[in-house]
Amino acid sequence: MRTFPQVLRENAVHADRAVTFMRASGEERRVSFPDLWKESKKRAQALAGLGLKKGDRVAIVLPEPDEFVLTFMACLTAGLVAVPMYPPQTLAKMEAYGDTVRHILSASGARLLITSDSLRDMLAAHLVAGDTRLAVESSLRGQGDNAPEPAPVGLEDLAFLQFTSGSTSKPKGVLVTFKNLAANAHAIMVDGLKSTPADKGVSWLPLYHDMGLIGFVVAPLYTLVQVMFLPTMAFIRRPSIWLEAIHKFRGTITFAPNFAYGLAARAVTDAQSKDWDLSCMRALGCGAEPIQADVLRVFLDRFEKNGLAPSSMLPSYGMAESTLAITFWDIDAELRTDTVDVEAMRAGRATPAEAGSPSHAMELVACGKPFPGHELKIANNDGEALGDRAVGEIWVRGPSVTAGYFGDPRSTENAFGAGWLRTGDLGYVADGDVFICGRAKDLIILNGRNYYPQDIEAVVSKTAGVRDGQCVSFSVLDEKGAERCVIVAEAKLGPRAGTAADVIAQILQAVRSEIGIVAGEVLLIKRGTLPKTSSGKVRRSEAKRRLEMNELELLGDGEPNVDSVPPPALSTVPPSMIDMTPARFSTSEQQQPLGGE
Repeated sequence: MRTFPQVLRENAVHADRAVTFMRASGEERRVSFPDLWKESKKRAQALAGLGLKKGDRVAIVLPEPDEFVLTFMACLTAGLVAVPMYPPQTLAKMEAYGDTVRHILSASGARLLITSDSLRDMLAAHLVAGDTRLAVESSLRGQGDNAPEPAPVGLEDLAFLQFTSGSTSKPKGVLVTFKNLAANAHAIMVDGLKSTPADKGVSWLPLYHDMGLIGFVVAPLYTLVQVMFLPTMAFIRRPSIWLEAIHKFRGTITFAPNFAYGLAARAVTDAQSKDWDLSCMRALGCGAEPIQADVLRVFLDRFEKNGLAPSSMLPSYGMAESTLAITFWDIDAELRTDTVDVEAMRAGRATPAEAGSPSHAMELVACGKPFPGHELKIANNDGEALGDRAVGEIWVRGPSVTAGYFGDPRSTENAFGAGWLRTGDLGYVADGDVFICGRAKDLIILNGRNYYPQDIEAVVSKTAGVRDGQCVSFSVLDEKGAERCVIVAEAKLGPRAGTAADVIAQILQAVRSEIGIVAGEVLLIKRGTLPKTSSGKVRRSEAKRRLEMNELELLGDGEPNVDSVPPPALSTVPPSMIDMTPARFSTSEQQQPLGGE
């Protein structure tokens, strides 16, 4: 195994290879492999000049990809523990951003925060306090090309803290060592992707997130793979930039969450794609959020005429606590799905659905097998391994699994204490392949039956008045101690979608028809206010907290086309049970699941 600084140093002989950064302005910057090592050493020397010593934590808030990557590499080269953090996106969400920044700075004990000239004053005025100093990236670029060789780091040394996305709790700093990085990089690039130096990566993923950082900054360099980095916001604004870059750069490897494939399939026009040749692409990785088979199929079908191969889609499963990747689908195989009976799933068994009963079936995507040298089991509450098609918690162990959370022994014991990483994810194994069902903590239990919020959210997301993917579902306890299902969704009102009452009626009808329950409460909120993690995952626990504290930003009387009349679908619910404001429906009693006793 090699440490990451060793890889940078050894790669410096390959002057013909480089990483390419597209900046927010559209300007491209090419940095050769020799220059990656040269820049890392110069910046490492500058960091040492600030009085930092091996093991000190250094936070990084840099929006430009080249500045971020070179600073991150310098920290690891210097033996400093990098703490990647996401930059502010909008001034409207500064309060929540500030809370996250202050929490991470405090939890990590960062001695220094490196940022850009444009963000310096704002961070200094509002966010940086205590013992954390502030430095701008431009001051670290150093002088001359002959910086001395830094002191070597070992495989057991800490490389960086990957703060979890915090979808179910406050972000925790995962302890990622150089050994973890080397093991997971080998698993990804060699065992999973079977990559060679002929491969080329293309990524718009956020660099502060494990998929973008480890998957495209760290791992490719272990196999001499060149990468093109695109600004994340450039993809969000113009999804075609992603596939256009694959076409021009002849990319062979890319990764993205499920939503990105749906967005690209919808947003890219025929005029934009007519000249693209995507036949070069052999690994379209998908992970980081629930994977929907229909979304992937639509994407493959949409760009088949551009040469995209059916076998190019690569579902995967992973998490920061295992560095990044845990399982990959077979690089040479076409997508595999498993259609299971919903009622059996709720009873803990992934029984194949009978043909002809789509309303009682759920289609899940195979995420492949664990990497060589790593183990995975489906466990019951006592940690005992379950058999094929039994639903339980996913436990993993192996060299990619980290040691735990920085400065948080209680959480470390809870997640890592039994010699296995207890992922908190529910899943099952069928014919050796892993299928992910959801998060154990997010389960909604109504009348003894288990309901996965992802299933409810998928149904709600398809209703005409809900912004695609902008909804969450969770349970709350009523005054009698019974659970009831709550749905929070960003609504789009108008002539096509209707009024708030229309949208609520659509949601209730869809969930009743496809899931078989009547939601206890539906709330419509303003665009852009659904709580999410820095990586774009919905934060169900935060949405629940905001509901309890009356902090949700509901659509109100001032919103266009809002109607305060209860929707027709509620005509059978007694008026005494209804709390109906323009953007809110709730009942005072939990409704029975259809067919429930």
